[in-house]
Amino acid sequence: MPKLAPCDTDSLGAQIQRALPRTTAVKSFVTQEQSTIVDPASISGEHTMFVAGEDTGAKHPTAALLKSYGWTDILDLGPLVSARGMERYAHLHSVIGFSLGQGFGGCFGIKVIR
Repeated sequence: MPKLAPCDTDSLGAQIQRALPRTTAVKSFVTQEQSTIVDPASISGEHTMFVAGEDTGAKHPTAALLKSYGWTDILDLGPLVSARGMERYAHLHSVIGFSLGQGFGGCFGIKVIR
């Protein structure tokens, strides 16, 4: 995992994990609008949803929930430190939505081509 710059040292996911140390935090859902999270087919084509967390076993129920919503491309970004990147992407998502004339709540997807 690349070392993050000083301004990139924390995320809400990490803050939640520190506040609740006996729980296991998994970050997901932040890169899509709420309506798209529960209905990914509302946008044509396949797009990617991300998960991150320290405990692989804890990520399985999150992935199962995503699959129950219809997600077929789920990318595990690794440890919870990756949540910072997902939270940063949420800002880019808004900018893309505005550029598409959709504003906040823009319904579009991002596909990671492997």
